[in-house]
Amino acid sequence: MNSRHRQGLGPIAIALIVLSAVGCSEQAEVGLPVGGNDGGPTADATVGGNDQGPGGVDAQPGNDMTPAPGDNCAAYAFRGQTFNCDTLDRCNEQDISFRLACCECDPQLCNPPPGGCVPDMAPAPDGGVPPADMGQPPPPPRAESCMQCHNGSQTNDYAGNGLSNPHPFPPAAQLLCSQCHGGNPNGAGKEGSHVPAPPSIGDKQFQANNPEAYFNRLTLTGIDKLQPPQYQGPDGRQWTNIDYLQFVNPGDLRVVAEGRGCGEGGCHLNEHAQWVTKSLIGTTGGLFGGARFTVGVDNRIPEYNSPNLDGNTLADDAPRAVENPNFNLNNRDVGEVGRLVEHPEAAQFNGPMRNNGNYVAANLPNHVIDANQDPAKPNRVRAGSPLETLIDEQISITCGDCHLYSAGANNRYADFRSSGCTACHMEYSYDGRSRSGDPNVNRFEPANPDQIAAPERAHIEVHQIRNVAKILPNGAFVRGISDRACVGCHQGSNRTVLQYWGVRMDQNADVVNELQYPANPQNFADTAADTRLYDPAVNNQTFNGRNANQHLLEEDYDGDNRDDTPPDVHYEAGMGCVDCHGSRDLHGGTANDPTSGQIVSRQGQATAVRCNSCHGGLDPAGQVAEAPTEACTTYAGQPAQCVVDSKGNPMQHVTKDPQGNYWLISRLTGDRHFVPQVRDVMVNTNKRHPQTQQLLYNPKAGYAMGRADGNLQTGSGPQQNDPNRITFG
Repeated sequence: MNSRHRQGLGPIAIALIVLSAVGCSEQAEVGLPVGGNDGGPTADATVGGNDQGPGGVDAQPGNDMTPAPGDNCAAYAFRGQTFNCDTLDRCNEQDISFRLACCECDPQLCNPPPGGCVPDMAPAPDGGVPPADMGQPPPPPRAESCMQCHNGSQTNDYAGNGLSNPHPFPPAAQLLCSQCHGGNPNGAGKEGSHVPAPPSIGDKQFQANNPEAYFNRLTLTGIDKLQPPQYQGPDGRQWTNIDYLQFVNPGDLRVVAEGRGCGEGGCHLNEHAQWVTKSLIGTTGGLFGGARFTVGVDNRIPEYNSPNLDGNTLADDAPRAVENPNFNLNNRDVGEVGRLVEHPEAAQFNGPMRNNGNYVAANLPNHVIDANQDPAKPNRVRAGSPLETLIDEQISITCGDCHLYSAGANNRYADFRSSGCTACHMEYSYDGRSRSGDPNVNRFEPANPDQIAAPERAHIEVHQIRNVAKILPNGAFVRGISDRACVGCHQGSNRTVLQYWGVRMDQNADVVNELQYPANPQNFADTAADTRLYDPAVNNQTFNGRNANQHLLEEDYDGDNRDDTPPDVHYEAGMGCVDCHGSRDLHGGTANDPTSGQIVSRQGQATAVRCNSCHGGLDPAGQVAEAPTEACTTYAGQPAQCVVDSKGNPMQHVTKDPQGNYWLISRLTGDRHFVPQVRDVMVNTNKRHPQTQQLLYNPKAGYAMGRADGNLQTGSGPQQNDPNRITFG
């Protein structure tokens, strides 16, 4: 991971330096870069005025458009091996480790090779010349203005040395820039091509002196609510707030919900684009609804406000209202709802909470219902009270920050991201700085990655979509979604990723200050030397706003010289978050799954993958069995027997071979992992690891996971000294 922070642009560095020096005029006939510091629509497409501000092209040291020297890709050290990427044949190389290493060294090597990969032309049946359509396709039309300035190509083929092809997936391997971002593809220069910012957002100079404008631009919060909803650009053309939001980020959920960007017809319309807007990662319904249930306020949706509906625990609101037209109240799954209303927002700049005496701490206890006032609702927060509003706002600010309807705080190391689909599929560097080939991007902002300063903004790492690690037929390589996309959110109140890595958050630094209850560990190590969190090349002092004393790498409480907070075994095996948590659970749906698009109330209701999906467990008859499989097609397009999740969806990367061995192909790295079955570990079936030949059976596992029922086919189980406490059968 750290190599991403140190990498430059490899073999394209010199070309970019030259292009940056030349500049891109409105009359340019070829793809020469512009001189401003906007770095491509996804990350930086604010226009209007100079839009440079601190860190612009006149900033020191040097020219901010100049890329740093790249790594030596002819001898690139990656995951314990050295690769010579100068020898990479993108059309024929099938070693996924080689492809991944070269892609990490120089993101341009993720792209299809210039001209693409053309299959060998077989001779015509009569021995003559093969048909013309077996050769190169006809030349594409003249490039859009965005392609010329940000990529450098004169045709819409991403053949220049600039911005990468973001979507090299056949059959849509050469999407037009304007298909995703909108704008004016025939415009003259930046001002004529970009979508101008709404008046209340303005340019960088305006944002530097207007905290509200800067906050909305940085977080993308409320841009769809700005007034006026329609405004006029410098050329007299009318634009809307959604036009601007699409230009900045075509993956924003408010954009895709309108059938634009990622949600355009022919792209992901009526599938992921609609499902994810209703998913828990989008709605945050579990946090909002769970908090309101905990303090006892009524459900906002009258028809769900009933103890007969899952104990009155149903979710009720989300950042934007969503609805499932297929919902049936009389035939629903546990936790399922038909709609969520929009979460009310009271903490605006100069809004109703500001300097309002109703929110003084001394007055808040008055809004807790006393048993004498209402014996049916003692100690609950009064509905409609300032205390209810304050709790809603606190949850929205501290927890709702990680929903996909905004870019979150987006203001500090390891917390930089965008909104919607882009939050996962277009990763940001931890430091928020660009490593893309775009010659127009400011590579030195944020200047201090620990704390961004107005009017700076963060940038995507490279202009390339991440998905499942794979080699495409056209010679492109797609990187998998790394843990870096997950840890920005899942490390605060939900500390899953850090725990997965073996890092424990100690928010108040109790261990370092010797205040740990009930006792301090005998030995411990903080994370100051952990380069996963603290990169020497960047010299960051914090990780998502916390210092090394608040993130502990090792803790030994019993003095046995072993870490009592170790990494997860799957992490130690080289797996990433996406190897378990895939498309169905995160998007809220998948093809041929009738539960796709459901709106649910809690995380457990949204998660279909289970431990026994891959490792087996109890079958419907209560017997210990291998993981069931069904016929499927893998990500590589091969027929196979795949394991299935709890909803019956095949997991295309976990398969069973003819010898009965289970294998997982990592969505992150493409590595192949043997998947032991619980039955073989807890019962002595004489099954051996197919690579090491080590016996899988472990008596301790049979004891820990088995049953004390006298049947060794279900493990030995925890034996009791008292025979009266043993239950057979």
